[in-house]
Amino acid sequence: MEQKKNLIIENSIRPLIKLVISIQLQILREILMLHLMHYIPREHAPKYQAIEKKEKLFYTTEEVMEMLSISRRTLQTLRNDGKIGFVKVYNTIRFSKEDIEVFKEEARGSR
Repeated sequence: MEQKKNLIIENSIRPLIKLVISIQLQILREILMLHLMHYIPREHAPKYQAIEKKEKLFYTTEEVMEMLSISRRTLQTLRNDGKIGFVKVYNTIRFSKEDIEVFKEEARGSR
């Protein structure tokens, strides 16, 4: 019984740990990019900004609405119905790149 309880706790914590690690990695990348920008000549800076943008892991509601060409209300409904994954960081909603891709694949499969 105790092992089963520990397994349930471990399985419920694992996604949270994965999320925290991915957020920490994104923050570290952003700090590194800001640090590098300080030492990179201005004429080369836009190249590094473009690289940083390509590696974005989390998106805002507005970005996802634009990516999927849907309204704010439709996105809210998808969230409420559990059809698209999201995370709440403090009081803001963010969508991971993985969650968006999973939603797109499921949407294609249901057609």
